[in-house]
Amino acid sequence: MYFSIKRLASCLSGLLLIGVLISACGGSSAPTGTTTGTPGSASTPAPVTLNVGQINDSINFFPFYVAEQMGYFKAQNITLGERPRLQTGPKVVAALEAGSIDIGGAVITDAFGMAKVDPSARIIGALTNGYVVDVVVSKKFAQDTHLTEASPLADKINALKGKKIGITGPNTGTEALLTYLFKLQGMDAHKDATLISLGSNNSAALTALVQNRVDALSFFSPIGQAAEAQGAGNIFISPDNGDVPDLKGDVHGLFFTKQSTIDAKPQAIAGFIRAVSQAESYIQANPDKAKELLNGYLKLGDSVSQAVYTATSPVWAKNPTLSESTYNVASQFHLKAGLIKAAPPYDTLVDSSVIAKAIA
Repeated sequence: MYFSIKRLASCLSGLLLIGVLISACGGSSAPTGTTTGTPGSASTPAPVTLNVGQINDSINFFPFYVAEQMGYFKAQNITLGERPRLQTGPKVVAALEAGSIDIGGAVITDAFGMAKVDPSARIIGALTNGYVVDVVVSKKFAQDTHLTEASPLADKINALKGKKIGITGPNTGTEALLTYLFKLQGMDAHKDATLISLGSNNSAALTALVQNRVDALSFFSPIGQAAEAQGAGNIFISPDNGDVPDLKGDVHGLFFTKQSTIDAKPQAIAGFIRAVSQAESYIQANPDKAKELLNGYLKLGDSVSQAVYTATSPVWAKNPTLSESTYNVASQFHLKAGLIKAAPPYDTLVDSSVIAKAIA
């Protein structure tokens, strides 16, 4: 009996030593936190589908396009499902509330609007740190007023009084700019001008300008550059060009979601933020390739793409981090324009911890 127990103990010690040696040499077990096998197998989770809606294909959402083209979403095990262009920010908010999309690409005006009715709204990334909306006027308007972009801002705003101005829609960033500008001169854009909703179709908007159905447009870039290239009109007021000093450093384009979506799909949300961050870094580090990708995104030709790049690239976000200072510029703009009565605290609306963890 004594020798049997001793022999058994010896065998067990030998097996333990073999296990330790196998583990030390790598063995066949995967390290903790990794997966093996093909996608969708028992050892690797199937890609998570995220439905991502955005207003349109303005310059604000160029990083989404780059992340798709470079395969960054796929690398994060994300499949993009529904990708609607919803024409206006309020429609993006409605889609988020209805659950038909998981992430919305819009502007901070829309995030503020959502926060009014839904305290679970969460901004999870910046796209542009500049107000990439231009006021573009028709050739006739320029000839009649003898004003150019170089004219004093007050003169330009006053010249818009009584005019028909095209916007993408009510409660949008395009309307917000006019509301703010007119208020600077003691006017009400809704009473002292006629605002006409045109949706986000740039071609239709330019046609309306050429046919003098509107005197001016308040639209997202690349509308101004396209208008000038086609001889349809001229950029008249451009925050990006410094025409509106109080909007310098304003966070504008961004993406946001609901807290319930972050809770339900934490890894996918983090992966999405990480993919956009990779895209933004790539754009900054590879200007020649960025211009090539921008041309493919806009589909407006090399000259327009180059003009858009020159005008807007200085305000493209370098990463999704949303600084409190850029948030404060945006909130002050909305408060001065009377668009909001109070801005949500930065830490309430911006989920800086989720962004930081995703890109760490």
